[in-house]
Amino acid sequence: MGSNAPSSSDRARTNWTPTMERFFIDLMLDQMHRGNRLGHTFNKQAWTDMLSIFNAKFGCKYDRDTLKSHSTNLWKQYNDVKNLLEQNGFSWDDTRKLVVAPPHVWNAYIKGQPDAQVYRNRTLTNFSDLCLIYAYTQADGRYSRSSHDIDFDDDALGVNF
Repeated sequence: MGSNAPSSSDRARTNWTPTMERFFIDLMLDQMHRGNRLGHTFNKQAWTDMLSIFNAKFGCKYDRDTLKSHSTNLWKQYNDVKNLLEQNGFSWDDTRKLVVAPPHVWNAYIKGQPDAQVYRNRTLTNFSDLCLIYAYTQADGRYSRSSHDIDFDDDALGVNF
């Protein structure tokens, strides 16, 4: 008996339409807001929920690895763009949703990083959401606060000196 799930070679050929990708990103954001992410990945229940909702929406029979693979591709895209934006001369054009730089900056960068060429004219409509999903996924202390950082009103706490 064969499986209804696509094989690994089928997964490589999965054609993600913009609508499918947007829906998947919305599913990840929802799971993230529900607290179903551990570090940089989602927990087992989140993947199960996203898979069933995604397959029901699009009438497909993808398996969990198909979604995980696409999540990895989105994570790579996020990191590629984030690295570009950390370079001198590059910036984000939020109106056009793409990385911009003067031609001489692009040309110099692409000489050393030819894979970056794909982002030269590529619109990334979901980049702001990818930032929400993939940025700061590990605790690094940047948002931590101690009791010394918080102003307490002594009267509100019932403390009398």
